[in-house]
Amino acid sequence: MRTTCLFAAALWLAGIASAQAQRRIRIGPTYSSLSLEDQSGSSYSFPSYGGSVALITGDESETGLTIARYNNLSTDHGIRRLTLYGLDSYYYPVSARGVVAPFALTALGLARVTEIDSLCLLSIICDASASATSQLALAFGLGVRVNVGGAAVATLAGRFLEVPGSQIQALEAVANASVALGGVHKGQLLAGTLGPVVSAFIPISGPLRGRSPFAGVRFRRDTKKAGSLGLQIDYAPLEVTAGSCAPGCRPNAILFAPGYEASVRPAWGRVYGVVGFLLAGFYAEGRDRGMAQGAHGGVGADFYSGRAMWNLNARLLWLRRNSGENVFGVQVGVSVSPKLGGNRRQ
Repeated sequence: MRTTCLFAAALWLAGIASAQAQRRIRIGPTYSSLSLEDQSGSSYSFPSYGGSVALITGDESETGLTIARYNNLSTDHGIRRLTLYGLDSYYYPVSARGVVAPFALTALGLARVTEIDSLCLLSIICDASASATSQLALAFGLGVRVNVGGAAVATLAGRFLEVPGSQIQALEAVANASVALGGVHKGQLLAGTLGPVVSAFIPISGPLRGRSPFAGVRFRRDTKKAGSLGLQIDYAPLEVTAGSCAPGCRPNAILFAPGYEASVRPAWGRVYGVVGFLLAGFYAEGRDRGMAQGAHGGVGADFYSGRAMWNLNARLLWLRRNSGENVFGVQVGVSVSPKLGGNRRQ
């Protein structure tokens, strides 16, 4: 929760920061701290080391490759190692320029996992040979890029990481320090903005309820057509109200909800409808652990007030839990961000 608030403050400052030219390529080492929970709910932190290279491919996008090694991810004195080869996509709603540039991060990669339970190591029944398996890795989150002149770049991101088929479903903080190389990127930047959002979840059907309001960040960028691209990332404290673990199950989730917004623009602001897909990352032990999928759709309105832009929105959420149950609910939120200034050339 504190991490979300810190990101929200940095993102607000980034939304009003002045732009400057930025070199296309960055390369440098990475370090991360990954948090895993065991069956008792205790949390353990594990480091990883690696390297990353990224290329700015547009005013709002950057593509990178990261290789990271996790030497020990075991919470039960067994063996759990991971080598991750990730293809990263960075989405910058207000471009990668300026001193501070926020971004949304998604990653798809190849995970080489070695995993042996501690009981198997002590048993003569199972095969305890340590052979690595190849699996798919998925991650999403948000972060902040700091440009140090035109020669150096630092990034700090928080993300949900999952390796399906393993016990690795966790939150991770990733830091990178890079040198900036190559030519200066120039292009036409369409207006974008972002800011903090607070919302409430109203359940319709299914066993999930909100324990408290959700807190997150709302991104928005205009397109060359009438619509806009939106993205909302929320920290969602939830509670399971039915099933074998109720009422003791109180999972937290990271919601990742991109969408396309078709809009009309009166003089006082904007009215829009939005539709998109929904991902939810559950990182605590239990039936929900891992990534659940669904969709969302709804309506919203922006209201201009000086240099600020207030947003009110309501959307229907559908989420299919890992247990197979369907959850429906309405999310009602309010956010504030710097006012969009229309198209401009950098």
